[in-house]
Amino acid sequence: MPPQEQLLRVLLVEDNPADARLIQEELKDVPSARIEVLHVLRLADAERVVREAKLDAMLLDLSLPDGHGLGNISRLLQVAPMVPVVVLTGTDDEQLAVQAVHQGAQDYLVKGQVTGPLLVRALRYAIERKRVEEGLKREEAQRQTALFREQFLAILGHDLRNPLNAISGNAGLLLRYGGLTEPQRKAINRISISSDRMARMINDLLDFTRARLGGGYPVNRARMNLHDVLRQVVEELEVAHPQRRFVLSLSGNGWGDWDADRIAQAASNLVGNAVQYSPEDSPVEVSARDDGDGVYVQVHNLGLPIPPERLPQIFDPFVRGVEGKSNATRTGLGLGLYITHEIVRAHGGTLRVTSTEADGTRFWMVLPRHAQAVSSQP
Repeated sequence: MPPQEQLLRVLLVEDNPADARLIQEELKDVPSARIEVLHVLRLADAERVVREAKLDAMLLDLSLPDGHGLGNISRLLQVAPMVPVVVLTGTDDEQLAVQAVHQGAQDYLVKGQVTGPLLVRALRYAIERKRVEEGLKREEAQRQTALFREQFLAILGHDLRNPLNAISGNAGLLLRYGGLTEPQRKAINRISISSDRMARMINDLLDFTRARLGGGYPVNRARMNLHDVLRQVVEELEVAHPQRRFVLSLSGNGWGDWDADRIAQAASNLVGNAVQYSPEDSPVEVSARDDGDGVYVQVHNLGLPIPPERLPQIFDPFVRGVEGKSNATRTGLGLGLYITHEIVRAHGGTLRVTSTEADGTRFWMVLPRHAQAVSSQP
């Protein structure tokens, strides 16, 4: 037995009772269609009905006592912009039909030529065309919103750099030349630390918008040793977090053609993330070893596991794996892992993660030693 046809609720706006009765009879005579018709005589009544009833489509006469021809279309669409309109008129005028479509109608039918099957087909096509139109509008609106956001972030990040550099530079001068009381020194040191953190956030914003608007991360490859970069990253974090224990394990020779600054940024993001989301009395483990024609780097911590439902989106922008230990630990924008993923991808490598309560969280990246073709898709 074939599935039952979905019921369509249609508003018929027609002031001629004979025409209205004919249209309703034609629709009843189509056995494959289930259509409920609500009939009104005036445009004002139609505006009231579309506000109160859930409709699938409207059949609209252009010659109404309280209407203004083609203006009837825009009046109804102002009240119900999502409901498709099929125009009914006694005039077989191609120019008028085109104007009706420009006003927002989905179709145009001449009363003397309509049959039940033609009406049903026009209604179904109008509903589908409206659905496609609205989908395209939503996609374009989302694209424009995303583009505006990324342009705004790029401008914001760029314009914040100058005053922040002034704050950071002057704080550094005050600390360097001394003559400060201990409370003054601590206060200026806090200013310096905070400005450095803001600078990292701004750099993340600029990297993010550069990747999204420019189509990826540019990398400047040169011969370098990955082991040296990892040692430097770990040493910097040891200074910043003297209470934490870091375990660095290196094997192989570590040589390859990479962008040293970008690789340092990626490694710092992963190790810093491990520090932020793990207990202070637990170690952060960093290791590197040869992996065929590349190098395998792993960062491991024993923090709370990332919820399984978040893992598929963990490398998306503005996504956090787990809540920090407290609100005070939220020092980033949720861009670190996204940026790290893009840096690794720009080098032709891969970045992966596993996270369980028993084993903790492991991020690992595999970096080819030499340049490879990189897909433009994430």
